[in-house]
Amino acid sequence: MPSDPAVRSLVRLIVLAGVAGASVPAQADFIYARLVPGAGMEAEGASTDVDVSHDGRTVVFASTAQNWVVGDTYNGRRAIAIDLDTGVVEAVSADGNGIFRGETPVVSGDGRHVAFLTINPAYGPNWQVLRKDRETGQVELASASAGGQAPANGTNDNTVSISADGRYVAFQTTSSMTGDAERPGGGAAPAGSSGEIYVKDMVSGQVKLASATSAGAASGGGCSLERHALSANGRYILMVCSQAMVPGASSGQAYLRDLQANTTELVSRSTSAPNGSNAFVYRPAISPSGRFVAFQSRGYGGLGYADGSSSEGNSGLYLRDRQQDLTIAIPRPSTMPASAYDGCSTPAVSDIASVVFSCNYNWIGSSAYAQVHLFVPGAGAPDMISGPVPGQPGDGPAGYTSAVNASGLSMAWESSATNVDPDDGNGASDIFVLVEESVISELIFADGFDS
Repeated sequence: MPSDPAVRSLVRLIVLAGVAGASVPAQADFIYARLVPGAGMEAEGASTDVDVSHDGRTVVFASTAQNWVVGDTYNGRRAIAIDLDTGVVEAVSADGNGIFRGETPVVSGDGRHVAFLTINPAYGPNWQVLRKDRETGQVELASASAGGQAPANGTNDNTVSISADGRYVAFQTTSSMTGDAERPGGGAAPAGSSGEIYVKDMVSGQVKLASATSAGAASGGGCSLERHALSANGRYILMVCSQAMVPGASSGQAYLRDLQANTTELVSRSTSAPNGSNAFVYRPAISPSGRFVAFQSRGYGGLGYADGSSSEGNSGLYLRDRQQDLTIAIPRPSTMPASAYDGCSTPAVSDIASVVFSCNYNWIGSSAYAQVHLFVPGAGAPDMISGPVPGQPGDGPAGYTSAVNASGLSMAWESSATNVDPDDGNGASDIFVLVEESVISELIFADGFDS
């Protein structure tokens, strides 16, 4: 790691929040912790938009707090990376001119590369996507044409995705990025739309149109790039499209584009609903291997029932195994009343098909707070994992964003709860991690901070 004022040691700087006893994969020993910038310190602002590397050791997020690294005076959100193994914390939205705005960061498999959204005139107009090499310190424009030109209209400000080796970065823009006539009659995506989705090869410079129908035509601006969209090898990309991208499909469904075979596949479907759900689909996520896809859809959409008979048994999430051509309804957590069925969203899925997601939980009076749950196929109903003790909720919303690594042994989410860690008093959302001990060396959990 280069010497940089935007980097500092994080040894012993994680506050243990408790040990989870939920039905986590392999019933291993897990460490449950809240990320803080220093011993006896708390982040001076909110931390959100979390992601985890495929090896489970690097956590990235956006934060308004200035005290993650020494000398940070930027007034806004910056992208932060924390290495749970080496104990290093870094402001990744930084270059030779200092720290600047960094939003919705995503991290490569080994934690080396982080892609994020920014508004910084030095890199182009409006929103742009950058990729930071944490080993060399190099910052590159990822939302660029093969000739290196930034999109004149900027990019969509919602999300970005990256492959495991950091080579491929996905983004969305209304500007034409391939130099081809992507729409019938020519031109880029129509004004006012979300634009088209593109994948940039950071090695060759090639840009591919990803939001394409099975016939190869552009979507016309009807698709959206979601979190956890690219597979580890960059071959598969997941999206939600308002129009049918394959013949006969329902509207508002989730699709997977194979960027090598140039094919498009409907993934929000089941044996009973081969043309897709009758309800709109939201927030799909792909596993690193590309085998599993999780997504949100109402139980009345025809994709099936977790209890075999009623929507009340559903969580509102489905898990599809592309290899087995099988879609299952994820059950409603037992902590949720039957009247709160279909109340779960924002999934992240691992290569062992475990799914981390949030569900509304009626924890006091009429107030419903989202809490984070974990579903492991074959282990029964999902377990609540974001509270102070297993099965009990935190006193604030959790899981607006969440992430899980390839093995399913490293999970992270954002939470505004104050009763998980007794030392939590910053009044802002924090990043929590649940990590199996074998994933890390426990360096930063040493000296009394481990379980």
